[in-house]
Amino acid sequence: MKSGRRLVFSMGEALVDLLPVDDGLLRPAPGGSSYNVALALARLEAPVGFIGRLSNDENGQLMFDALTRAGVDATLVRRDARPSPLSFIERGTAAGHVRYNIYLAETAHAPPDLTGDWLAEAAHLHVSSFSAVCGAWGEAVVAALREARHSISSSFDINIRAPLLPPRAQAAALVEQRVALASVVKASDDDLRWLHPDETPDAVAMRWARDGRVVLLTRGALGASAFRDDDLVSCPAPKIDVVDTIGAGDAFLAAFLAHAFSEDGLGRGAMARWEGERLHAALRFATIAGALTCTRAGAATPTLSEIRALQGAG
Repeated sequence: MKSGRRLVFSMGEALVDLLPVDDGLLRPAPGGSSYNVALALARLEAPVGFIGRLSNDENGQLMFDALTRAGVDATLVRRDARPSPLSFIERGTAAGHVRYNIYLAETAHAPPDLTGDWLAEAAHLHVSSFSAVCGAWGEAVVAALREARHSISSSFDINIRAPLLPPRAQAAALVEQRVALASVVKASDDDLRWLHPDETPDAVAMRWARDGRVVLLTRGALGASAFRDDDLVSCPAPKIDVVDTIGAGDAFLAAFLAHAFSEDGLGRGAMARWEGERLHAALRFATIAGALTCTRAGAATPTLSEIRALQGAG
């Protein structure tokens, strides 16, 4: 890897989302939290690479082509003869969340083998969801986070998918291990209520933020908050007409990272510069991106110009 670019790497699952359409049938679309983040970062004009595995089947080829068309570096994407994993989706609304039924058995859901120099062009490593916690993928993610922490920054989006996780206490221990290795952690209030039912989401976020980590807490229609040490900033969500919530959290996190990258806020030790107004500006940018994603069907991240237009209107 010698392109000379410094990349934000998104590492994790790539799934085929099967979305309901008006005729009662299902429409396939590229999906998976880490895959969505990679595409969203490219749409937001950040230099990005995807670390994952894609099937050689038709859906896998379409997903690979979508990465390369968007400008995502696919050097660390491995191909697989097994079929693509599937995610059957029931749409969420302003009053209800998206539900996912995910099928991984005997599919191309497996971590890639990373070369010894995979960090050479990395500015930041992002990991997310069940692939960061469970099985061989979870072990690969922990190894990558441990290797990365000595040279770059990292982020972890908890993004709970309870049916795919071990029992709650075991899942909580696995999540805490990964939180300890990350520079930025993102969770929804629902994630934290499931993970730590005896603590409030704010209490969990504050606990995680005590050692300089940036913790992003999304609150649905109420907006989002960011915690770092003693700093707490919050941003309300724009008023929108919700189509569905698919990919909103991925767009939020990608927008935060894209904004951070543009402000030289990613890299080893960069989190020390995140406080006050700088943290609020990135949080507002991310909140707008997440909200705009909810105004369209599927995981369709807005462009920079769309986000800036709504920023100006506010």
